[in-house]
Amino acid sequence: MPTVDEGSEEGSFGRRLQELRRASGLTQRRLAHELGVDFTYLSKLENNRGEPPGEQTIRNLARVLGGDEEQLLALAGKISPELREKASEDPEFALLLRRLPSLSPEVLEKIYLDAAVRRRQTRKRSSSK
Repeated sequence: MPTVDEGSEEGSFGRRLQELRRASGLTQRRLAHELGVDFTYLSKLENNRGEPPGEQTIRNLARVLGGDEEQLLALAGKISPELREKASEDPEFALLLRRLPSLSPEVLEKIYLDAAVRRRQTRKRSSSK
């Protein structure tokens, strides 16, 4: 299971959570109260320390903060139950998922385009200038 701090740069789960909270004008204490969690837990999440929260907590965060559930789930490294089910029913699909990390950046870029997944940052390509 990935920890939140694996993507501790600009596009991390913690950074996005902090952006959403600040944009909604909530303090950590107020958000924690609304979610029924300790504010120190939110502080740890925003600072990319520890394990990401569970799927329902992420969905609740998105609901309260007006964020995109799927984006937050993806940033936290959560895999949907539907994806797990598909992989368990379709061995070729499961094999594809297992091979994705070893694919070249060019092949991955094509997959992203075919799946209509907008990339946060595109890989810098060297130019012949």
